[in-house]
Amino acid sequence: MNKTEYLKRLSDELGHMPYGDVKDIIQSIEEHFDEGLSEGRSEEEIAESLGDPKDLAAEFKDGAKFNQIMKKRRRMADSFKGPDGRGRIFVIILNAVVGIWAWLILLAAIVAAFMFLAGDLGIAGLLVASLILGKITEFIVPCIFLILTLLCIAVFLIALLILGIKYYGRGLKAYIRWNKHVWNYGLGED
Repeated sequence: MNKTEYLKRLSDELGHMPYGDVKDIIQSIEEHFDEGLSEGRSEEEIAESLGDPKDLAAEFKDGAKFNQIMKKRRRMADSFKGPDGRGRIFVIILNAVVGIWAWLILLAAIVAAFMFLAGDLGIAGLLVASLILGKITEFIVPCIFLILTLLCIAVFLIALLILGIKYYGRGLKAYIRWNKHVWNYGLGED
């Protein structure tokens, strides 16, 4: 549920309280949403961390203040974190084993594509120089074949990289989101 829906449901649940109190509560919740958005969290994540609007309204009706409610909710969220930092250790080890290698493979593919292009240019330069100097011999056909082969490999690698980077970015975004979740909330219950 987004911010607008959450505030609407909360306002409906607080309906029998004095208008000034409801206004102050809604303003506090709006500020909480704004702080969360500035930290990079989504409206849905913030609404989820606040819990059901009906339960939150019940706590306000019981006389609790916003800061008291948020401290209680933070303690509850902290109880879901992995004991002894298991989640954080897991994320560090997983990134050392998987994440770094994924970046190195991508970097190696980029370097390979440019090496093929550089080799192509070098061989083409030698072929042109030998034509200009008149020193061309029986190696012209193999040189042309090598140039075309390297060019085809380079074009294939570049096309593969363009597609790979596109999907790599999507996968990386999901992987980072998952890492943040494990880092913040641990591996879950035993």
